[in-house]
Amino acid sequence: MTTEIGKELRKLRIDEEERLLDMAARLEKSSAFISAVERGTKAPPQGFVDLVIKAYRLAGDAAASLHRAADRSRSNFTLEADSLLARDTAGLMARRMNSLSEAELNNIIGILKKKDTE
Repeated sequence: MTTEIGKELRKLRIDEEERLLDMAARLEKSSAFISAVERGTKAPPQGFVDLVIKAYRLAGDAAASLHRAADRSRSNFTLEADSLLARDTAGLMARRMNSLSEAELNNIIGILKKKDTE
């Protein structure tokens, strides 16, 4: 079963007219690893998406799309979201958690706690 990150990686390879071996060399990973991520038998490890973004000089929507695909393909956290918006929000929050200020984190937790009391 191909995951969303697998589809994005395969699309990137096709757009760049690269073979699996070419992408593996560019990312300094084995072709078996890239293939496993594409097929969905291996989850992308922490930092992998940023490596792809840097190696392929992705920006804007392309980088955001790759991040969203990785978030949707991860199995490192449990999330039961009712919508793609909820998934996207949780994924973005997880990626940015360590860069948020204490005030921002308090804001977020305040919103979440308020929902508990409604």
